[in-house]
Amino acid sequence: MKKWMLVIVGLVFVFIMTGCGDKKSFSMDQVDTRAYIMPDGDLYVEELFTYTFEGSFKGTTRYIDQGEHKGVEFFEAYVPPPGKKLGEFSYENLQRLNSEWDGKNDTYYIFNSAKDEVKQVYYRYRIDQAAIRYSDAGKLDYSFFEHSNQEIHHVNVDVFLPSNDTKADVHAFLHDRTGGTVTTDGEPAVHYENEKLSKHGNAEMLVFFPQEQLSQMKASQKEISLNQILASEQNRADRLQLRDGRMQEAGKVIRILMVVFLLGAILCLFSWKRISAWVKRGEVSKDELEQLDPLIKTYILRKSKLKQQDFIAGLLSLRSQGFVTVKEVPSSPRFLEEPTAPDTTLLFTFQGNVEQLNAAERQLVQWLFSEKNGVLEFRMDSLAGPTFKEKQDDKLIATYRQKSMQHAEQFKKWKKILTNTEPYANEVKKNAFLKFLVPLMVIVHYVLLLYLYYADVASRLSMILIAILLGAGGLLTCFTYKSRLWIMLYHVACFIIGSQIVHEDGAGSYVILVVCSALFAAVLPRYRMSLQTQQYRFALKRWRRELRNGVDATTEDPARAERDAEHAVLLGVIPKYVQGLNQHEPRDSEAYDVAIPLLFSAPILSSMHYTQSHLSFITAGSSSSSSGSSFSGGGGGGGGTGAF
Repeated sequence: MKKWMLVIVGLVFVFIMTGCGDKKSFSMDQVDTRAYIMPDGDLYVEELFTYTFEGSFKGTTRYIDQGEHKGVEFFEAYVPPPGKKLGEFSYENLQRLNSEWDGKNDTYYIFNSAKDEVKQVYYRYRIDQAAIRYSDAGKLDYSFFEHSNQEIHHVNVDVFLPSNDTKADVHAFLHDRTGGTVTTDGEPAVHYENEKLSKHGNAEMLVFFPQEQLSQMKASQKEISLNQILASEQNRADRLQLRDGRMQEAGKVIRILMVVFLLGAILCLFSWKRISAWVKRGEVSKDELEQLDPLIKTYILRKSKLKQQDFIAGLLSLRSQGFVTVKEVPSSPRFLEEPTAPDTTLLFTFQGNVEQLNAAERQLVQWLFSEKNGVLEFRMDSLAGPTFKEKQDDKLIATYRQKSMQHAEQFKKWKKILTNTEPYANEVKKNAFLKFLVPLMVIVHYVLLLYLYYADVASRLSMILIAILLGAGGLLTCFTYKSRLWIMLYHVACFIIGSQIVHEDGAGSYVILVVCSALFAAVLPRYRMSLQTQQYRFALKRWRRELRNGVDATTEDPARAERDAEHAVLLGVIPKYVQGLNQHEPRDSEAYDVAIPLLFSAPILSSMHYTQSHLSFITAGSSSSSSGSSFSGGGGGGGGTGAF
């Protein structure tokens, strides 16, 4: 059986075993609530919860939303009489349950053990001055089921005024976009019902009624315009009724964009030029690759994104043109006491006329070479960072850190000049379409998200915050359109913001769109190469695999061995290649005794790799560990309405 089949079978077995384990769960099957607005502005609430428990539980939890109110005057839990509906019994003579308040999460923990059974719990509590009296209206703004641990089924909430004589003057609006309906034409002043209240719902109701109902409460000095508020709330209610239709229209656009992004990703992944170059990569022989300039090989392989250690490719390019000679010399004295440092290094000597070099080559010589005895020389180990002994000296550490920063700056300058120098600029070109595609993707997501939030009847504040934050991120992404990191971070932000859309269909379809868009952005090529250049790149990658696997590492031809060793340097596989050399020492022969190739020996390759891996030097900062504070709520973790 193949490995991937074993992995799949193992995962299925784990899932089955996990599912067969001893689990416990509960559901809130029905909740009936009667809330009474008192003449002094308090809100007295009675609730009857029906639970179904599977497994063993210690009790239930009830989150009480205090909002901007003055707190909970009291909270009590009882075992209700069997077969009675809410309103058909009183709390008197009922068995009272022990409860504990956890102020950290605004949750009451009610101890009432249950195991594999259906149970009811009767709650009653009073919120101090939940209502507000204004000069021309009374107002109740309250969330009945905020922070529920899971969905609640068959929810009914009845709100009663101190007097029901003025029903025509009662206006109620639902501020919960997850569902439910609210009416004011029944026996209670306000009736709310929801067959399945989402765990993200809160059953928040905004109720306006005659201020005379709050006869024992002083009027607030804050003035409000009831007509303006009612008009605004009615406008919001009208938008809520149009939400499904607007989301459906947006869904059509989203589906079209999904097709566009997926099609774009497929075209990028399976472009005819890329596939053709991969198929024809075998037509490029090693002899043809060897004719290429050393730096061109590395430049094509990296798709112009050179690394700091690739300056060696520039030196080997100068060597191939006859401008530089190189020989093996002993390492600097500071490395002789370092066990991991090589004993030998390379000395490059410049010969010829600097004016014959192109701009990038002149920059490389100016950067690396220094005059000594009238000759321009460069020692490979001069760029290596401090040894273990030198790291004990703070002054030396500062010196090497400064040299490392200077090396990085000089490398950036050389790389920038190289990008604009022929033939490099012609081999790998920047994708000009990025300048238009990335801003277009940013604009599409920005406009679409704002519309979805508007269609979802989001608050004005949330839309303003999204417009500012996402707009700022979008502008930064447009300015840095060449960076794959920024466009992916922008998609992450869109995914997070889109997942907060309350409308399930709208949120679900949009986050899928973000995934499709991110896939397109990830495979969108940053650079363009000709068919021949892509053939060369695929051929170089194949050659790199061969060198990494040690193919031809023990060839009897010294010239071939030197070329392979040079390509191990250019293609970045020195450690694997050296490992192959150490495992398969060449046979003794006159050819090797007479002329050992310069780059063939394992010590020289190791010396190169040592310098490459010690270019950047950053001292590790002092690490400090801090003990994280753990949170422990009264037996229920993070609290909320549910069970524990």
